[in-house]
Amino acid sequence: MLILRIILAGVAVIALAARPGTAGGAALACTAAALDAAIGAAVVPALRIVAPMVVFLAAALTLAGMLERAGLGERVAAELARRAHGSSRALYAYVCLTCAALTATVSLDGAVVLMVPVLLALAHRHQAPFAPLFLGTVVVANASSIAVPQGNPTNLLIIERLGIAPTTFLAHMVLPGVIAAVLCAGFVAMTERHRLGIPYTPFPGPRRPVERPERDAVLAFLVAATAAWLAPIFGVAPWWPFSGAVALALLAARRRPHAIVPWQIGVQIAAMLVVVRALGVPDPGRLGSALPALLLVALVVGGAAALLNNLPVGASAVALVTGAPFGYAASVGLAVGSLATSQGSVATLIASELAGPEAPALPVHRLAPLAAVAVLITTLAMWLTL
Repeated sequence: MLILRIILAGVAVIALAARPGTAGGAALACTAAALDAAIGAAVVPALRIVAPMVVFLAAALTLAGMLERAGLGERVAAELARRAHGSSRALYAYVCLTCAALTATVSLDGAVVLMVPVLLALAHRHQAPFAPLFLGTVVVANASSIAVPQGNPTNLLIIERLGIAPTTFLAHMVLPGVIAAVLCAGFVAMTERHRLGIPYTPFPGPRRPVERPERDAVLAFLVAATAAWLAPIFGVAPWWPFSGAVALALLAARRRPHAIVPWQIGVQIAAMLVVVRALGVPDPGRLGSALPALLLVALVVGGAAALLNNLPVGASAVALVTGAPFGYAASVGLAVGSLATSQGSVATLIASELAGPEAPALPVHRLAPLAAVAVLITTLAMWLTL
């Protein structure tokens, strides 16, 4: 029986690693989980863990799409270009800060959906250097996503799995998230200093009046963000009021926006949870919560995420950890460690796809050392909060 379950788990991992977020990968992973359920694996606990993540991710991506279709990408690009006054270094700082703020609101996936069109507009209309801005966006979105519960869908999985209060997660992870984002953004700024040293010429186009679709989209964004940030004060998980605000915005919109539901990702993660939990793998929490044990978990999870993608590895890690400190360490590995390769993060893949042929190369020989050092420093910062 154990050998069969190991085979089914292997099939699910291969399906997720080879075709993350696709209908084919979801079908194969779901088949493996269904066979495992037929021989006794529990399905309901996995669905309870995954459901909040899918709802929140659907709300975040739908809101990001609403903002982009309203034409806010061009407006934000023009405003950033004006504020930086032709300095590529200042523009880089503004882009990183904007990306971090969006990540804290609409998750890292929603942030890159919003930011890449802005970066393309900056490059095409203002001749800003695209490569360093793109790299900064990718590393900041991933690294800062551990700072708040709604920053990364994986955080939601860990919170639901371990029963961690959102305020507790925030207390332990906000400082490590800030440190990770600053460290990664600083590394890109240093390695891209020559490109960032070249000034750009902002296109002075006229300021056009704010139109109704833009106002509606911004209002929806502000309401959803406020709801998410106020929720923990009242003891409510932030993804539910955030998702509710987005649903109300969809209902109130004059032209009904297209709702984006990542059901393939949800099916894949649920299937992975079913097959991994059925294996009965020993809990890494038995190692204790000492710093070396936390570093080991963060590095192993980060290395696996970089090789296989943080989608399948995240599902496995969430199924295995049972202690909050190891959940925090797994979050660090999944978000920061996955930066080591171009295929490590779903958000990185989304960003590269949106950028198309203009997407710069993401060299492993530069990103892997950054990811390793950032995981070590971020885990140390997290350990100091325990």
